[in-house]
Parts: sequence; C-alpha cells; structure tokens
Amino acid sequence: MNAAEATSSRPAWQIVALREIAVKVRDKNFLISMAVILLITAASFGFSIWMTGKTQTTSVAVVSEQGTAGVTGKSLVGAAEKTAKDGGSKVEYATLDASSAADAREAVKSGRADLALLPVEGGWKLVGDTDVDSNVQRHVTNAAAQQTLTANAKAQGIDLAKLSSGAAVTPEKLNPDSMDGGMAKGITLAFVMVFYLAAFIFGMPIAQSVVEEKQSRIVEILASAIPLKQLLAGKVIGNAVLAMLQVVLFVSVALIGLSQTQWGTFIGTVASASGWFIVFFVAGFFVVACMFAVAGAISSRSEDIQTTSQPVIMLVVAVMMLGLMLTGTALKIASFVPVVSTVAMPSRIVTGDAAWWEPIVALVLAAMAAVVITRVATRLYTRSVMQTGGRLSYKEAFKLQA
Repeated sequence: MNAAEATSSRPAWQIVALREIAVKVRDKNFLISMAVILLITAASFGFSIWMTGKTQTTSVAVVSEQGTAGVTGKSLVGAAEKTAKDGGSKVEYATLDASSAADAREAVKSGRADLALLPVEGGWKLVGDTDVDSNVQRHVTNAAAQQTLTANAKAQGIDLAKLSSGAAVTPEKLNPDSMDGGMAKGITLAFVMVFYLAAFIFGMPIAQSVVEEKQSRIVEILASAIPLKQLLAGKVIGNAVLAMLQVVLFVSVALIGLSQTQWGTFIGTVASASGWFIVFFVAGFFVVACMFAVAGAISSRSEDIQTTSQPVIMLVVAVMMLGLMLTGTALKIASFVPVVSTVAMPSRIVTGDAAWWEPIVALVLAAMAAVVITRVATRLYTRSVMQTGGRLSYKEAFKLQA
C-alpha cells in the first residue's frame, strides 16, 4: 500500500487532526512560546534550588565583652546562629569587634557590618542602616530571651531545668504527607495557569482557523469532501493532543524541579495530583475547544471573534478565579462542577482533603458534561459554519435548521 492509499484509508477526522498537529509543530511562534514557558519553569526551580542551598551570611558588630546579665554580644550572636540552624535556616552570623557603641554604629553605616548589637537598659538593641532583617531579629530575640533567663535564674539560685519541666511541646502530624497551605496554593496556582495558558494557546487558534476557512469559503470545499462533524472533531482532537503533550511536558519538568528542592518529600502527593490534573484537563479542554470552534463558526470575519468568544473567555477566567479563591466547603462543591473541577479537584488532592472516590466521581461528571456540551457545540458548529450572511448570535445559531 502506497502513502496515498494509506492516507485515504484513514478516517477524515484523523487526517484533519494530523494536519492540525503538523501545522502547529512547524509554527515558530508556537515552538518559541512553549520553549519560553518551559525555560521559565526550569529557571524558577533552579533559582529556588540555588536559594535553598545558599548560606546567608550576616556580620554583626558587637562591643567586646560588654553585655547585660552576664550575656555578651558575642555569645548572643553565637546562640542566635545556633537557634537559626536548629530551625533549618542556612545562615552564618559573624561578629565584628567594635571598641564602643559609636564604633559599632559607624561600622554599620560604612558597610563593614550589616548590623550592630548593642546592650541597652533592659535588653539589647539591634541596629541596621536602612533596615533590620526580621529573621535575624527573631533569632537574636529568642536567643537573648533564653540566655538572659538562664543567667538570671542562675544568679537567683534557681534550677531552670526543674522550673521549666513539663513545658516541652512537640509537634505531631496526623497526616504526615500533607503540606502547608502556602505550598498547596502555589501548586494550585500552577494548575490554574497551565489550564489558562493552554486554553488560549490551543483554543483561540481553533476559532481563528474556523473563521478563516469560513471567510475564504474553503469550508464549503471541505464540507463537500468530509462531514462537518469530522472536520470539527479533527480540529479539536489535534489541538487536544498537542495541549496534553505540552501539559505532560510542563508537569514533568515541574516534578523534576520539585524533587530537587526542600519540598521533594511531597513529590508523591504532587505527582498524584498532577496525574489527576492531566486527566481532568482533557475533559475540560474538549469543552473549551468546542466552544471556541462555535465562536469561530458564528463569526463572519476575524474581527468578530473578540465578541463571539466572550462566553468562552469568561468560562476560562471563572475557572481561574474560582480555583484560586474558593476554600473549604465552597471548594469541595466546586471540585464536582465540570470544567471548574479541572483545577479544584487536583487542588484538594494536593492538600489531602479529597477521599479516594471523590476524584473518580468528579471525573465521571466532567466526562458526562464534556459529552453533552460537545454534542451541543457540534450542532451549533455544523449549522453555523456554512452561514455567510454576517455574524450570528448564539440564540440565532440555536434556531438554525440542520
């Protein structure tokens, strides 16, 4: 069988899909945009890894052998460094000897020291030039409180260990695989942005392609050769395949980057949520892609797309806003709403809030909705794409006869 016979034996939708893919992979703008997104993703993780591994050095000017309650500036800086390292911070606090408080202040002003630690009545003063690092201040404050308490207790003949007996507090997580809210929000934001970008990178060109074929009357030639349903199916499936491949590539890069950071212990949870996101993404993208095709079909020229695509754009923006803003019960309900569930359910999976059966139920609902909406969109597309009398409203498109 030669190439021509092999091509003719393929279903029409498959030929259209392969053409859509071939056109995209040759498009320099598409390739550049995808490369930029991947580079930004890799660079962000690279920067995070670099910052995590970097030791922050802070020089503190102290007045030699001067302090309160028997606590000196040098011992306090050393204790503050130990407190910071015990808390997981990669820091190094170096002391700079100063002959007086004025000399210490001058060291800060001239840049020889980042901060100055000076004894004052009732405690200590941490002096900075334009600002005082809040982390250093917290570490020094904790160290000063502990050292001063120990020194004062010793002076009073009090056994501090016995006095503080029973006050130890140790953390325990019932769900050790759960992550803090900040990281969960960051992952949710990533899901939202991937869906948002894919919807416009692959969805809007479908509308543009449809209206261009309609405006140039090429669609009439295509309609005489293949059913319009298969033409639409090919466009949507071709772009869906490319969109899914891009999402898989993006998720893979993100997971590799995450595994090299301090949050690498959560890689299993994030990978599971990402897998569900890819599955939900397929259902959500089919809905959005079909709606963009309808937006192109009811347009009479390219300029009309800005108006006809408003409902689709509003849907994508709604998914983005709801995915980021909803919490608690509202997020739980939204995770079962088709299209919104694309980002809402993976967000709940990340936080460990979703039971094992909930993603399955949500996916079934999303698939059912995708089938229904796709059928409605197909009806609107096939009845509108051949109309050349001017831009149609959605109401007028529904009234058209087959």
